[in-house]
Amino acid sequence: MNTINTHFRLSYQLQDEAFQLSQAGNCNLYIALSSKAMRLAVADVERNKFVALEDYELITVFTPLQIAEQLRLIADQSPILQEQRWLDIRVSVSNQFFTLVPETLFDPAHQEDYLRLHSTLDPQQHVILHNRTFGLDAVNIFAVDGVLYRMVQSFFPERTVQFTHQTSALIKSLLLQTDRKAGRTMHLYVERNYVTVLVIDENGLQFCNVFHYLSPEDFIYFVVFVMQEQKMNPEQETITAWGDITPDSSLFNMLKKYIRQVKFGKRPTDVGYSYKFDDLFDHRYFELFSLHFCE
Repeated sequence: MNTINTHFRLSYQLQDEAFQLSQAGNCNLYIALSSKAMRLAVADVERNKFVALEDYELITVFTPLQIAEQLRLIADQSPILQEQRWLDIRVSVSNQFFTLVPETLFDPAHQEDYLRLHSTLDPQQHVILHNRTFGLDAVNIFAVDGVLYRMVQSFFPERTVQFTHQTSALIKSLLLQTDRKAGRTMHLYVERNYVTVLVIDENGLQFCNVFHYLSPEDFIYFVVFVMQEQKMNPEQETITAWGDITPDSSLFNMLKKYIRQVKFGKRPTDVGYSYKFDDLFDHRYFELFSLHFCE
């Protein structure tokens, strides 16, 4: 008997009327996975347009095994996850277990050694993966909890699933969109209890890290700390924010208190969106949409 309780809720769902699962063979499936949420998006490759989205919030879930159990329950009720005919299936993983290594120095046989310099790993628990990061001549080495890796793979037993770290998707999308002639710019991708901070200038990516915060005070500390380290002036620089942050949130108010110019980012422009997406804030689901560029 199944004794696993449901600890998730479908917080947002939309689908273009013209899209049917029978069209999956012309579409890519993107999955963004974190400790707090599982988000799905479908992109029609022929029309280069997003046509469906589902956002599942994970509630009172604390361990990788608990997350995996909830993912299985979500898959049991989501026709999108039950479909097998997608062109490509891409999954981004959000965690702090990653490091960027210059491609010229990368040796696949030592990828675990590189990652151990920055992260505490359990070989029995984690799966170590890597992917090359667009525009950097660098390799992103990252770890996925094995139970989550195997659960996602089990959804598509006959398919190849492409895993990437969320930072790789963010970096690629930002390098495609950012006007590097504008000089050094800071970008924030905000999640519940985590913020990814990226700094880009005319030479490309200069800084990328993921910080864990518990309060707005923690949040602003990390932002200001990186600005100081990067010799950026809070009175002059503009910060662009994406993700789970709203104009009336305590995080945004804290940013406005310490940073003179703060703005919300736009969704990626090199792909279209069904009119159903018009009601979404442009800065939401950036991590999910960015998977479209991770070929």
